Amino acid sequence: MQQRVQLYIGPQLARYGFGEGHPFGPDRMDAFWQETIRQGLDKRVSITAPVMANRQALERFHTPEYVDRVIACSESGSGYLDYGDTPAFKGIYEAAATVVGTVLAAAEEAINGSHQRCFIPIAGLHHARRNMAAGFCAFNDAGVLIETLRSEYGIRRIAYVEFTRK
Repeated sequence: MQQRVQLYIGPQLARYGFGEGHPFGPDRMDAFWQETIRQGLDKRVSITAPVMANRQALERFHTPEYVDRVIACSESGSGYLDYGDTPAFKGIYEAAATVVGTVLAAAEEAINGSHQRCFIPIAGLHHARRNMAAGFCAFNDAGVLIETLRSEYGIRRIAYVEFTRK
């Protein structure tokens, strides 16, 4: 088993952002990468390109109707995927599916023993529901991962823990 951390990074992940001034803005990936280089961490990790999830993977958690809605809003580049937090933009489907696909690829790396640790700087989009976005999250990568671990790897007991700071 390799001891190095697998870091997934690339412009495909950076596309998951909602414009200047938004908490999920376009500068997040660049800020992360610049600090990674400044600290020399780029020399201590294995760097891998992001991966886009297919529709079948997305539908392990999300309803087909909701996936259709994200695709339509992605093509038009307008509207909201929820009640006002998560605006659509051209390519949001591909950007969000890439976050999910990258999380799934990282899990596979960990399960097959290629890497003990994987890190994805733009992920953890856990607010989305099965049939609607929420809290800037178009797809729920944690939900898709949990359903994938169950259906594809036979894992029955999964603990999902979210930490918040007060």
